[in-house]
Amino acid sequence: MKWSIPERIVERGRDYVKEGRVLSVVQDPSKMVWVAEVLGSEMYLVELDGTTKENDVCECPYWLEHGYCKHTVAVELSLKKRGISRVIKLGEPAPLEKRTTSVSEMFTRGFSKLSHLEEKKKITPLVVEFLLDVIETNNYYTELSVLGLSLRIGYKGVKPKTYIVKNIGEFLLSYQKESVFIVNKQHYFELKKEAFSIENQELLKELTGIFQTSQLLGANGVQVKGKIDKRYLIVPIDQAQEIIEKIDRTGRFHLVAGELNYRKIAFSQENLPIRFIVTKQEEDSYQLLIQDELMLFLAHYHWGISKEKIFTFTQEQEEIYTTLLQLLKRINQPKIEYKKSEISDLFSSVIPLLRKIGEVIISPEVAAEVVHHPLQALFVFRKVRGNIYLRVDFQYGEVVFSTDDKHTVLSKDNQEVIRNTLKEQEIFELAKGFSYKENGSGFEKVLPAGEQLYYFLKAEIPTFRRFGEVHMGKKLRELFLDAQQHRPTIQVSDSDSWLDVRFDITGIDEEEIDSVLASLLRNDQFYTLNTGEILSLESEEFTQTSEILMMLRKNMKQVNGTIQVPRNQGLMIENMLENNHRAHFSDSFKQMVGYLTNPEEFEVTLPKGIQATLRNYQVDGFKWLKMLSYYQFGGILADEMGLGKTLQTITYLLSEKESKEQKGVALIVAPASLIYNWQAEIKKFAPDLNSQVIAGNKVEREKLLEDTQQDVFITSYASMRQDVELYRSLNVGYLILDEAQMVKNSRTKTAQAIKSLTIPQRFALSGTPVENNLDELWSIFQMILPGLFPAKAKFRELKPEEVARIIQPFILRRDKKTVLDDLPEKIDSNLYSVLTEEQKMVYLAYLKKMQEDVSQMDQDSFKKNRLSILAGLTRLRQICCDPRLFIDDYTGGSGKVEQVKDMLLAAKENHRRVLLFSQFTSMLSLLEKELNELGLDTFYLRGSTKPKDRIEMADAFNEGERDVFLISLKAGGTGLNLTGADTVILYDLWWNPAVEEQAAGRAHRIGQKNVVEVWRMIAEGTVEEKMDSLQQEKRELFQKVIQGNEEQLSKMTEEDIRTILSIGE
Repeated sequence: MKWSIPERIVERGRDYVKEGRVLSVVQDPSKMVWVAEVLGSEMYLVELDGTTKENDVCECPYWLEHGYCKHTVAVELSLKKRGISRVIKLGEPAPLEKRTTSVSEMFTRGFSKLSHLEEKKKITPLVVEFLLDVIETNNYYTELSVLGLSLRIGYKGVKPKTYIVKNIGEFLLSYQKESVFIVNKQHYFELKKEAFSIENQELLKELTGIFQTSQLLGANGVQVKGKIDKRYLIVPIDQAQEIIEKIDRTGRFHLVAGELNYRKIAFSQENLPIRFIVTKQEEDSYQLLIQDELMLFLAHYHWGISKEKIFTFTQEQEEIYTTLLQLLKRINQPKIEYKKSEISDLFSSVIPLLRKIGEVIISPEVAAEVVHHPLQALFVFRKVRGNIYLRVDFQYGEVVFSTDDKHTVLSKDNQEVIRNTLKEQEIFELAKGFSYKENGSGFEKVLPAGEQLYYFLKAEIPTFRRFGEVHMGKKLRELFLDAQQHRPTIQVSDSDSWLDVRFDITGIDEEEIDSVLASLLRNDQFYTLNTGEILSLESEEFTQTSEILMMLRKNMKQVNGTIQVPRNQGLMIENMLENNHRAHFSDSFKQMVGYLTNPEEFEVTLPKGIQATLRNYQVDGFKWLKMLSYYQFGGILADEMGLGKTLQTITYLLSEKESKEQKGVALIVAPASLIYNWQAEIKKFAPDLNSQVIAGNKVEREKLLEDTQQDVFITSYASMRQDVELYRSLNVGYLILDEAQMVKNSRTKTAQAIKSLTIPQRFALSGTPVENNLDELWSIFQMILPGLFPAKAKFRELKPEEVARIIQPFILRRDKKTVLDDLPEKIDSNLYSVLTEEQKMVYLAYLKKMQEDVSQMDQDSFKKNRLSILAGLTRLRQICCDPRLFIDDYTGGSGKVEQVKDMLLAAKENHRRVLLFSQFTSMLSLLEKELNELGLDTFYLRGSTKPKDRIEMADAFNEGERDVFLISLKAGGTGLNLTGADTVILYDLWWNPAVEEQAAGRAHRIGQKNVVEVWRMIAEGTVEEKMDSLQQEKRELFQKVIQGNEEQLSKMTEEDIRTILSIGE
């Protein structure tokens, strides 16, 4: 065995023999070699030289690097253990026969080491030294040097010997993999992480990340003196302080910079160790001496190093210090001589900057000869012959340097005044930036006008004020009118059908007021008067005036400082000017606002000819109608159904006739089913009013309209749309829209026709003026009070609270609970029925098919198939009522039909009188037949029932005729008075709970003497049950908009439909 093989390698070879890792050794005399298999980290083939030359060969990487390894040593020791010489002698029999190691033997021996790993393996502690070298990147600019980190590795000991790591990248990657790292031919280290201290492990992990990042950026070592040196890793700027502090804590730190050599370092928060000393030399001569203790400056890291301390530079300090270094390179000694004439520049331009990077020491002799005062700038602006003259005075204590020599004041004691030349130059540049030209005494420019003059006063002058004190000549000051001295006053008065909003501005001629208002409408910041003066419009009062004008601009007329706006804007104006102490309101305007706020205080008496005793709330409603009419406003009487909206309206129309204030004939437009009801009510309550129903064919209607003796015409919405041209030719003074929700869509021809009529007084009656959304409210007000709301797009941006505030005076809403203490209560109950077995089979089959279809639809396909989906839902609801509605041969019965028959028989026995509503007329026909077979007499009101017949049927039922009144929900849900009933059955639910409320209101209204029971029939476990749940969730819509309105249309959304179809899942 060669003597040069290290003992540690020999020792590892012995371990391999003990562990049985030499699996086979065979002599090959022809080649004079021993061929062996050795199990290391993998199976290696070893050829042991059988001559005295000992040129052994192994497949392992270590042998390739060194020419020897533990595997070759193990083979030789294995032979020696058997008493066999490695030198092969020809002619002698082979001492070892060739033997093939079995796979199982190799497998077992391979794990033999691992089974005793914990007790045998010893990790030798390692130590790392960290070296920081300052590497120059530019021979002339040493401050651009970078820090290169290199390492030394060795075994830990009292005086450990360490070796230079020639390739830091390979070392760090080996550490990461915990593999062997070869330092040189004699030394290698197994870089197990446990071999290093915790501090070193953290540092090496961080350095590994830095190296891998540098590899991604294409770095491959560091260039040192023109050559790539892989020893170094550049220390990143952003991590440099953290890394150095960690290295310093290891105690194995070494920083080398030329002749500098530091074994420890610390970051200092102290001032930079630089001093600047100003002393007086000979007469009129001064010296600036620079004492810089920084031994090293690293600009990339913003560091200066001195005496084992690192000082951090700010960006500003770095710029100053870099400039200082470059200047010092041009002189031999760090001292500069100054003449007395230059001392001011030194103190004004240089010393302030030097103070930022070090200590400035001024000798007493120098301090006595210079005067330090802060610069106070004075700007004097004067108007002279169409120009602006600017004089600038630079004041230092009592000394003044002026652009006009006449105003310059020199030092009395012949002291040198330290001028702030940088600030002075900045001020000169400022003046030039505002287009001033230099003249003999300062600056001048042409006097601007209009917008440029406003800019001079509001932007230019404030800019100069940031640099010093500003004085303005009287003539220049007079060009600017301060808004605080010229504030607007507002006078609001009532005039005919308009409000007069008059504006006056202190000190401004009336002829110019309109122009000022036009400027405010444009949101201008100023107005230029005819005299050339500038009036600022930026005060709080002018801003508020501008906001008012912007809100009123659509409907306003402007004449000589007076804005005329519709009266319906009165409350809004009053609210806006509530806190404006310069707003004045006329007595008539205050009275109008008072009545709009408290209409019950409007002074008016009931008409003598009214044949009814009005309740207190009905008197208030009548006063409200009269008050709005007096001020030519329209409105919506939105009382809950059954509170007498018809009677209050008839009382108002009769009052107009008796007081000789009739503006023309009254036109009442109502659903066709109610037109004769209106006539009957007028004859009953106001026989002095002549009324005529306009019905029949076109010729008949035209003839009826020729009767000039009538006070009231009553027609249907359909007839009115067809006869709109006839009504335009008549003197119609009043328009009453009953059940105004019928024209809630502003795009319909009927709504368009109503809107086209020119009628001075308009009112709408509706218990549910809002069913789907607030657009419906906008549509109704467009017909009765146009101009109250903004355009639809703007209206949709309003919050519900804002809408409520706008309509508050023009909508009157009361409910029975609040105003009718004597009205019997209404009891609402749900009555659940169970589907028959055959009925349930039909229902589930249809439900399953719909669920499958809808579940596969996305949002777009859902919209396309919406009508067919709604039709499918209707089919499910019909099955709940009775499958016979669309299955001709169905004989399986209906749980709901049987339940209602039992209920109606019990009602008759208990002398209850019943209204039964259904939206399906075919269902009512089935029930009519079934009830007649039971001996129950019925009335049946459907859509085709003539208006006259409706009234006769209602009167007969109220007089006690027949047991049950069958009513189509949509045909008889409005306008009918059926107080003869005390029980209401809603056989099937409707999407809109408001429609159901209207149906119940046919019985629960004024005149009812009994408690009214309302039964809503629901098929249990079906879409009807889910519909009921959704209705309850949505009944609070628009409570914010119309006080007391609890009815809301449940407009079917995609989410609603999907929810309904989830029943049974």
